[in-house]
Amino acid sequence: MDHTEVEDSRIDLPNSPSRDEFFLKQLVTYLPMGAMVVNANTRILFVNDSLIDILGYSQEELLNADIDMLLPEEFRDKHKNFIQHFFAQPRKRQMGLGQALYARKKNGEHIPIEIGLNPIQQNGHTFVLATLIDLTARQRANNMFQRSIESAPHGILAVDAGGIIQLTNSALCQAFGYSAEELINQSMDMLLPHRYREYHGKLRDTFHQTPTPRMMGVGRDLTALHKDGREFPVEIGLSPFEDETGNNMVLVSLLDITKRKRMEQDLKETNTNLEEFTYVASHDLRSPLRGIADLLEWIKEDLDSGLIPDVKRNLDRIEVRIERMEQLIDNLLTYAKAGKVESNTQQIDVNKLLDDIFELIPIPKGITVTRDIKLKHLTSTSTPLETVIRNLISNAIKHHDRDTGNIFIHCVAENNLCHFSISDDGPGIPEAAFSRIFRLFQTVTSNERSGTGIGLSVSRRLVETHGGRISVEANTPQRGVTFHVWWPRFLRKDTHD
Repeated sequence: MDHTEVEDSRIDLPNSPSRDEFFLKQLVTYLPMGAMVVNANTRILFVNDSLIDILGYSQEELLNADIDMLLPEEFRDKHKNFIQHFFAQPRKRQMGLGQALYARKKNGEHIPIEIGLNPIQQNGHTFVLATLIDLTARQRANNMFQRSIESAPHGILAVDAGGIIQLTNSALCQAFGYSAEELINQSMDMLLPHRYREYHGKLRDTFHQTPTPRMMGVGRDLTALHKDGREFPVEIGLSPFEDETGNNMVLVSLLDITKRKRMEQDLKETNTNLEEFTYVASHDLRSPLRGIADLLEWIKEDLDSGLIPDVKRNLDRIEVRIERMEQLIDNLLTYAKAGKVESNTQQIDVNKLLDDIFELIPIPKGITVTRDIKLKHLTSTSTPLETVIRNLISNAIKHHDRDTGNIFIHCVAENNLCHFSISDDGPGIPEAAFSRIFRLFQTVTSNERSGTGIGLSVSRRLVETHGGRISVEANTPQRGVTFHVWWPRFLRKDTHD
């Protein structure tokens, strides 16, 4: 075909007197995507600036050139047949959806593209307006997305609105025993035990009505089905998103929690055995102790008139040690019970809680207690919280080394936590001991008033069991220490069922 033939079949966009055609030319020129007009002889008659920017050619290099120059060589023969069929039956169509199309830039680089074809009729000739979108950035993002999915340490699926698996990763294949080829384009139901599949379909429909990121199975166990037929516990998260064509999809993250469940069961059994041992041991220890105490009382009664002072003093010391041993046994029982969470939550009046505590704790005449209660109420279990605060106040009183002193009790709200602080101006605690005072049987001093070293351990266990935390700090440069307790303001019953 010579130059004259090209001119005869050319769409006259540049010089057309028609306002509509001029407007069309202006519109195509400023499209944000690449655009060109091609005739039936596959010659390029018009290009816009966006196409020039994408492909790296100048306008002069593109006009009148064969469109094949923009195609990788391996696609050119196939493209000629496509052009013939298109002009034989021209219709609007989108190319590149679901398949890989590439264009060849001037520097030889091949870039992924999407093409839209729109036939134009003028003066008895058919032309095609081809729009071109460079998918390089999108493909780069998609590749990064797929690499992220593949490198995730837990199983991941991408499923469509019908529950059909479109993407998976190696971690999920390993967890279920399937290959990726066995999973792609299959229903996600194949990963569920048969008894749950009908119900899962209803849940899926409900989710797509209000798709939001969420965890599944909160408060209950979820079960998955391995290829070999065995069932195992899982944790599942759902994240809705749209794919590149606007279809609703869901990213499903799945974690095999078999080991965790096994460890939880082992821990539960260990705690049960420990609790049973504590009860049995306390009973078996308490009986001989009570016998020794009774025998000691009889000896003192029989020898009351003729006791040598040193002997009497030693017998009194034995009696004190027996009482401390009995207290130790009682505290061991308390510590064993501290791992349990009560379910009878109620609204707690903080001032009343403190009033109840001070009814049980005698306050020496020289000790002044100051309250600063900013948070008046919280929803929790009363007994564990009262035990913790009572232990801390009791310690502040018991270990004070002066006839006069001060104890300060503060309570404020911090987000979803209630922050208690109990300060004193007593002798304090060496900072070197901060790391061990919450351990079982640890005391700072070794005198008769030092206690059994269980009270703070019980307090920490109660606080942590109920989702809080406890710490201590020195009142530098003043005397004494401050214990801080953060306790949940809203402890719901169903959280611990």
